[in-house]
Amino acid sequence: MGRNKTNIPLIEYLKNRIYLGAYDYTPSDTEAVVYFTIEDTLPYNAFHLDFGPLNISNLYRFAVVLHNILNDDDNQGKAVVFYSSTCPKQRANAACILCCYMVLIQSWAPHQVLQPIAQFEVPFASFRDAGYSNADFEITIQDVVYGMWRAKERGMIDLTTFNLEEYEQYERVDQGDFNVISKDFIAFASPQHKKHASLNEPFKKVLHYFTENNVQLVVRLNSHLYDAKEFTKRNIQHIDMIFDDGTCPTLEYVQKFIGAAECIINKGGKIAVHCKAGLGRTGCLIGAHLIYTHGFTANECIAYMRMLRPGMVVGPQQHWLYLNQNYFREWRHTMVLDNRPDALIGNLFPLCSYDDFKKRMKEAKKEAQAQAQAQAQAAEQNNQLPQLNSSFVADSSFSATPIRRRKISGALASKIQTAVPANAPGQPRKYIQEPEEEEEENPSIDMINNSDDENVMQDVIKSSPTQTPQNKNSEWRVLRSISANSSHQQPVSLTKTTTTTTTRTVSTTLSSSSPGASPSNNNNGSLRMTKSRASRPRVSSGGMSNQPTRVHSGGIRKTSGKKY
Repeated sequence: MGRNKTNIPLIEYLKNRIYLGAYDYTPSDTEAVVYFTIEDTLPYNAFHLDFGPLNISNLYRFAVVLHNILNDDDNQGKAVVFYSSTCPKQRANAACILCCYMVLIQSWAPHQVLQPIAQFEVPFASFRDAGYSNADFEITIQDVVYGMWRAKERGMIDLTTFNLEEYEQYERVDQGDFNVISKDFIAFASPQHKKHASLNEPFKKVLHYFTENNVQLVVRLNSHLYDAKEFTKRNIQHIDMIFDDGTCPTLEYVQKFIGAAECIINKGGKIAVHCKAGLGRTGCLIGAHLIYTHGFTANECIAYMRMLRPGMVVGPQQHWLYLNQNYFREWRHTMVLDNRPDALIGNLFPLCSYDDFKKRMKEAKKEAQAQAQAQAQAAEQNNQLPQLNSSFVADSSFSATPIRRRKISGALASKIQTAVPANAPGQPRKYIQEPEEEEEENPSIDMINNSDDENVMQDVIKSSPTQTPQNKNSEWRVLRSISANSSHQQPVSLTKTTTTTTTRTVSTTLSSSSPGASPSNNNNGSLRMTKSRASRPRVSSGGMSNQPTRVHSGGIRKTSGKKY
């Protein structure tokens, strides 16, 4: 195997099985190592100078490719190296998508997936926004990992039920250009429609999806490009909360938006929000509600939303979300839904300060009591029975306590306690490079070792004589079903079947099966991935090739609707 010109060592995620690499050339498979990349087949579609992170559909397809390679009979007992070019941007995308895979599919904690790349000698590039100005706000791999982990623990994202076909259909401009951000929110670009003209196809797709998926409120943030009656006549409430493109809303606007959203959510409905492109202004308001509801940090929230809809939150809006994140979290405890409807938000109820609300309720109660007393006195004078005054009605949102605690599931509460290990695993250990003469005689791969096992890959990885073992008390959750030492574990399978108009078919099943399983075991609960191919072989597995060929992930195609 040729030597990496920039001398970037391999990063170990699962010993003797999964590694992350970067090369200036195309590495060739060996008897002990299989290489693959997605750099050419699953690229990031940039708006301007942004370059990542790769969205959730690319993450799903990456998981399918990785499981295909791991489950291939020819690759059993081999190490799999997922690599990119040495460009810091491409390395950041590769590391980020592998980390997200380990969090969402293999249920690793954030500290476990971040430890291998912590304080790496060659830094990974930070992600920037999709704006045209100079980038002055950065999102890191750590922000993405923690954002996806928090969303997973809050039940906002689950790749086992992720609908790849639906996501990739509706994110297209000609199919509606919208994405489901959470179970409560949909972000979409503004439909465009002229009066007295027939509805275009993207607008039809939006209307059909909204009526079929219980969208009860549409919030427009940009100038009028369509008639709101197209929504209202379908029993979807429509309100305008317009502010200038590229600017940030006032906190009063945010309070009205969150209050309106809470009214709809309490009724079991969903909210669809759009500006012209469905990125900047839309990301501000949806992000504020996500922080208010789920306790994200601003960076985690931006990272999460960009995984679902790339490009969300642009320019100074990033700083606005960062500066106001504490306000949004505090509102959960200091504000309640008002009992006075607001015309700006379609007579829904905005948020208001609990102290002001309580003071107003007390004054209204005193006034009602005074009126009742006056009526009683007048009735006495006229020898009439007093009439009860029913003008004061307490709102159902009024509470005897100002604390509105965020609902935290028992699973999340336990995860929070174990997210950070009691004994910190410390920084990744680095192996000392062998002298140049020895490398020429017996080439080796420099690597970062994060395993408690002191053994290394035979004839591939050389350890340093000064190596010290890690703390063995740290419990690492590994890929049990694909580890070389865990053939007795039960397989874990994630199945997804999708449809396309192409003639190519392949089963897109996320499956982690035992390395010793045979193809005949498909009927006993272990689903094996069918190897996917494009116009040329993308994954080299087994066998030596004289010509170095770049190994690709490619060929992932949506199936014809049949389950294999």
